[in-house]
Amino acid sequence: MKLWKRGRSIKTVNEMVPLTPEHVDGLSETIGTFLQEVRMERANRIRIRFSLEEAVLRWMDHFGHEAVLHVEMTVNWGRPVITFTMPGEQYNPLVSSENDLGDWAENLYSGLSLSPVYNYRKGFNILQLKLPNLNRNPALELMLSVMIGALIGVLGKAMLPETVRSVVLSTVLGPIEGVFLRILNASSGPVIFLSVMTAICGIGMLPTIGKSGKDMVWRFLGLTLLSTASAAVISYFLLGMDLSPMSFDGSQFTSILDFFLGMIPSDILTPFIEGNSPQLIALAIIIGNALIVNSAQTVSLRTIVEQADSIGLTIAGWVSNLTPLFVATLLILGIWDGSVRIITGLWLPFLIYFLVSALGLYLRLMSVSRRYDVPVKLLAAKMKDSFRAAFVNASVDAAIGDSQILCEKRFGISKKLTDYAFPLGMVIYMPSGCVACMIVTLYAAHVYNVTITPVWFVIAVVLTAALIAATPPVAGIGLLTYTAIFAQLGIPRQALTMAMVADITLGFAVSALNLAMLQLELVNEAAKVDLLDRSILRKVR
Repeated sequence: MKLWKRGRSIKTVNEMVPLTPEHVDGLSETIGTFLQEVRMERANRIRIRFSLEEAVLRWMDHFGHEAVLHVEMTVNWGRPVITFTMPGEQYNPLVSSENDLGDWAENLYSGLSLSPVYNYRKGFNILQLKLPNLNRNPALELMLSVMIGALIGVLGKAMLPETVRSVVLSTVLGPIEGVFLRILNASSGPVIFLSVMTAICGIGMLPTIGKSGKDMVWRFLGLTLLSTASAAVISYFLLGMDLSPMSFDGSQFTSILDFFLGMIPSDILTPFIEGNSPQLIALAIIIGNALIVNSAQTVSLRTIVEQADSIGLTIAGWVSNLTPLFVATLLILGIWDGSVRIITGLWLPFLIYFLVSALGLYLRLMSVSRRYDVPVKLLAAKMKDSFRAAFVNASVDAAIGDSQILCEKRFGISKKLTDYAFPLGMVIYMPSGCVACMIVTLYAAHVYNVTITPVWFVIAVVLTAALIAATPPVAGIGLLTYTAIFAQLGIPRQALTMAMVADITLGFAVSALNLAMLQLELVNEAAKVDLLDRSILRKVR
């Protein structure tokens, strides 16, 4: 059977496969062909094919050569799906004593449609992988929503009488905006909490990373905070902002101390009810570390947490799917009520972002170049393929495969490091994203005349760095981040329109620069733990 899509045919598979070495080899070829037909990136095809083949081999070892596997590969509503069904007792082929990455990294890859998910239902072991929609590019959808919203807004304001617009605003667009905001407020808390707690558990329980790996995590967090603070200081001067009051006296120090002490919640439920992001992050860190300390007694609970994080990624995906509609609605509202005029001034924060980002990338390239005696042009040439993939798709996950090949084959970084450093870096090391968010946040506060004190400034830096690291790398999830940040900093919700336009527009560069900075930082980390082949790094391809 064949499905026709975009003028091409995709051969679907629905067959029974005996679990013998010969048939498993044939199944592996079939998987590769299917992934190629749905235009999966080559490096990600290798990863997916290997993980599925490894799972089937484990089933073969467990159930024997007499077992028969039901294989289905099809396209449902434009989304390719691979499903393996094995009858018999429960046996998860994704779990192995040799798998040091743990479920945390696999859950992350599953959320990015790069790893299968296991379930056991009614006597059947089910392994399923849902690949990205063939017809969908989230980044282009978001850009299209901006254009559609702007077009409808401009035409509606020019052609519709004011009375009609007022009725539409009050009866249709206003209520829709209210529903979206309630969805954002309700979903941001659980997503942030689950993401942070699962990351803490995953980092703490990975036996392979040891002290050097944990030092790398702290280095990632420190560099992210430094990038955010640097962007804040530069933006302060270039935007012509004023702190009120300018003096940093004892009361200011007390206020900052009160903020950090206030991160400890009085109870567990209130942070979720109020959507208090700092308290949710603190609560997740405390519970996550408690699970690590009592690891021997909390195996089942940690499994539940990891499974709950999958739910969090699903919720984040749903919010991402709603984001284009929300952005278009906000733009129409902004154009009709006149609040969207501040978007015309976005050229200034955009300029600041590109100046800061270009400077940061140049300094990092120069640092790696001098430290390891590699020409900057050679480093840039090696990085261009993965940079292009991340830029075009406005997504780091679209270039994961190419990036790992780059690090291992062109930079000489050992697979032993990239296996755990990549999922960690994807989650907690997003310096370019923090820079963009910080600049846009300060611009929003500036144009909406928010009172900015030294305390506010410090809180903005810490909160931005923490929330960017806390949210999963899903396209369009910036809406959750800005909602949480603006609520804590007293920025009016009307600023979300401007923030979303900026986030979508900058998303292409942010993704590419995040990936480039991660690759360069991994070179330094590999050198520290003697997992860097410098001859490969210096080799001209």
